[in-house]
Amino acid sequence: SSSTKFGCQDLSDDDHPKRPCGRSGCPTVAPMCFAGTSERCTGNKYTPRWYHISVGEHYCNECFEYYRGRKGLTGLRDGGLKEYETWKAVWSSKAQRTASITGYLVDQVLPFWARCQNCSKWRQLPPSISVTPQVLGSFTCAVLATWGNKIKHKDKNNACDTPEDKRVQYVCNSGEFFQSRPTPCLRQSLAAQFLTKYYPDGVGLSPTESVQPIPKAERKKLCPFVVPFAKENRPLHALGVTPDMMLDQEIAEFPDMAQNCPQLYLALRNLVLAIWALNPKEWVTKERVEQHIVCRGLARISCVQMLPVLLTFLTRHAFINQGLLRVPESEVVGLRHGQSSVIVIGAGASGLAAAHCLHSHGIKVTVLEAKTSVGGRVSATSSNCEVDTYSGQLLNGCWNNPLAIMAYQLGLNLQPQSDSCPLVTTQGQLVPDDLDRRIEFHYNAILDIVSDWRRGRGVQADLPLIDKFKEFHEEFIRETEGYFSETAFSQEEVRRLVNFYLSNLEFACGCSLDRASSLHWDQNEDLPQLGGPRMWVSGGFGSILKSLAQNLDIRLDCQVTEVNYSDQNIVVHSSQGDFIAEKVIVTVPLAVLQKELIKFHPPLPEFKVKAIQSLGAGKVEKVTMQFSEDFWSEKTENQLLFGHVPESENHMGFFNVFYCHQHKEKNTHILMSHLVGRGLALMDGKSDEEVVDACVKVLQSLFPEKEVPQPVTSTVSHWREDKHTGMAYSYIPVGASGDTYDNMAQCIEGHLHFAGEATHRQFPQTVTGAYISGLREAWNILDDLSLIKLEPV
Repeated sequence: SSSTKFGCQDLSDDDHPKRPCGRSGCPTVAPMCFAGTSERCTGNKYTPRWYHISVGEHYCNECFEYYRGRKGLTGLRDGGLKEYETWKAVWSSKAQRTASITGYLVDQVLPFWARCQNCSKWRQLPPSISVTPQVLGSFTCAVLATWGNKIKHKDKNNACDTPEDKRVQYVCNSGEFFQSRPTPCLRQSLAAQFLTKYYPDGVGLSPTESVQPIPKAERKKLCPFVVPFAKENRPLHALGVTPDMMLDQEIAEFPDMAQNCPQLYLALRNLVLAIWALNPKEWVTKERVEQHIVCRGLARISCVQMLPVLLTFLTRHAFINQGLLRVPESEVVGLRHGQSSVIVIGAGASGLAAAHCLHSHGIKVTVLEAKTSVGGRVSATSSNCEVDTYSGQLLNGCWNNPLAIMAYQLGLNLQPQSDSCPLVTTQGQLVPDDLDRRIEFHYNAILDIVSDWRRGRGVQADLPLIDKFKEFHEEFIRETEGYFSETAFSQEEVRRLVNFYLSNLEFACGCSLDRASSLHWDQNEDLPQLGGPRMWVSGGFGSILKSLAQNLDIRLDCQVTEVNYSDQNIVVHSSQGDFIAEKVIVTVPLAVLQKELIKFHPPLPEFKVKAIQSLGAGKVEKVTMQFSEDFWSEKTENQLLFGHVPESENHMGFFNVFYCHQHKEKNTHILMSHLVGRGLALMDGKSDEEVVDACVKVLQSLFPEKEVPQPVTSTVSHWREDKHTGMAYSYIPVGASGDTYDNMAQCIEGHLHFAGEATHRQFPQTVTGAYISGLREAWNILDDLSLIKLEPV
């Protein structure tokens, strides 16, 4: 009986001899030449050889010879060789891949396919049509009929009734990404303007297109905080990609594409990231991306098919669709069974991030917060001070930082902070720049020596960081006699300057250096970190988190006492009664877990208890003072921060750095500083007034030439005294490692989840890490409750 396979007729359809494709594994019985460029083209009839691009895409030997230009085999028309040579010259000047006739046909002749916006059927487009994203985005079968394509129903109203080409079903039903050799390149990609310094075919783009980089004027209009691609001659920053390489997590998620068509994957991924970079105030949907996938061949169908999986992957890993955007209905994850319920314990950055994400996807979420406001350790509080002491303001690294992106979405002002930090001694002297640079270089060199020492050493070799620093510092001094003797400052002043940098390190760790691990104190530096300048967030993080909390069911002043996860549904006991849900996310600070203020039934497993007790709960307090005048900028040359060189080791961590914030319109002048380690211990038992007085005295010693006034208003944080907080941020003490963060993050019994900065190995100690950890757990829950699959199909 008569049959058709992949749009190619069987031998029984007519009397002409046929030749099947010779490629092993290709089931095409009677291929059809897609090129049709030679007057001798055999169509679907016999040819000495078929050239295989993919199942359903072949060209005949006659068309091959037309472009090769062999005398006597080209027919009456012999312009093929010239066409190919012209293309080859352009391709070879820009591409990595060697030019070939097959490559030419895939890049220039292989048909385009488009999906009807009405019936969703795929149609092959005629070669006369100039294909653009606009054409693809508005394509319908009726439009195809007007183009004179061989479609059975010329009536526009019936155009969609024409059956879909059977080759499409092969692509759709293959169960894996459609393979073609060579892989087609994307054309007219929005990513191309970002990637002009890369070989086009190395990032899956056609080398025959002329692309210009984004003009500076246009680049300035883009959101400066979305930087999807690696910067030239810089290490890869966090939440960014190298355009011509797949990340390890991408290879694990898309192994088939990584092995068979990595450049096409890169082209798709880079396109998605470019669309996000061009407008991070709009959700990147499948529809937005699909019309910009301009590539030839049936492979385009597979590209469109895999978009939901790719977009889900990039969203869940915080590359796109971050912040306060409303999730379009078409992007909401489908649930397996009705509406599911989740309880989030804690309304800090991690809890709000998780709740906002789950709520956006239709999950019933209840947030239980022990305090009377949202935001956790960076909650916005009412005070007379222009800058909120509790709400953090500084972002260390703004590129791809979700908090910076949310601030941009809200229209908040972010001010870049210079790294320049003039140092002032307690005698009111400015430290010369050359001496400062020399001490800073020495300090960093000693830390590098510590890093070299710890390689290959196990936990039994761990010692307090300060011990190893002093050991190598003193050894350096002995072996380089006179290294600091040429300076105008005494050895005592040099020692104080070293102590200043050690004080900075204590603030970074959140503890005295006699507690920090010399092996693992900076373990997160092995992973990509957020790039870009430090930014001051006007209004603080608290204002951002308040926006994140909108429309959520948040029960304030609701202290959780016990979590019973012994059954399929978890029961949470609280001061406001019992709550029941399928899943629970615990986001309370590490110190709260260490004090066992929340009981768990059954008790948490040993590995989790060990992780909780192994990590350090850092203690830092912040002092904010608003003055009637600016008495510091003249000496500090209007820098946004200045350093206080401590008098002795006992004063390390005692208002080490002052951060300046000026609001000229409101005539407000604000200084912020911190207490940590020994400096914090000096203020134990002191009242807020005494702490502020101590800070003012430090300022008076730094600026003896000025009459330093008392602050107009001031606030002092009390994180360590707050039983619902108890700390500032985590650190790795002696004997612990980065694995402890992973154990903190591990889910229990598949339905008791943990989030917070102390569960994020890459970004611990930060609001950003807390936020991303909340998204991590939200997506883990969505994976479990929903129909989504993260493997390409």
